[in-house]
Amino acid sequence: MGQGVDEAQRERELTKQQLESSLDKFEARVRAELDWKTRLRQNGARYAVIGVAAVGVLAALIILRIKLRGADEEEDVIHVSSLADIAVELQELRRQVERGKNRDTQPMWQKLAVKGFAAAAAAAGTSAAKSMMDRMSAQDDSEPFDDDLR
Repeated sequence: MGQGVDEAQRERELTKQQLESSLDKFEARVRAELDWKTRLRQNGARYAVIGVAAVGVLAALIILRIKLRGADEEEDVIHVSSLADIAVELQELRRQVERGKNRDTQPMWQKLAVKGFAAAAAAAGTSAAKSMMDRMSAQDDSEPFDDDLR
């Protein structure tokens, strides 16, 4: 009878150890899933590319909407009937150029959208290149090499 009790206690201890190891594995898994900094490090380039694409699509839609809406508006049509009218129009255009009226017709928010898109694209490219170089260097470090070849 003492042998049966000892056997049951050993099995109980083994089961207890297995449960503790399973619990440790589960805890490590949960911690890894909840660690947002590590996930950001792993998927940062992907998030940057998605953000740049979203900003680009949004900027393109806004610019397209403005262009299409601007096409509906009536443009100033110049009806020239004589050489004197052409001379008057040319003088008026020269005055406008000298005053700088036609120099900049884009709205400020459109300029900012284009500059922001360009900056985001540059940052995404830099981030993608850096992560690629990190992966390549990690692969190079993990591969054994011959000292004779160097």
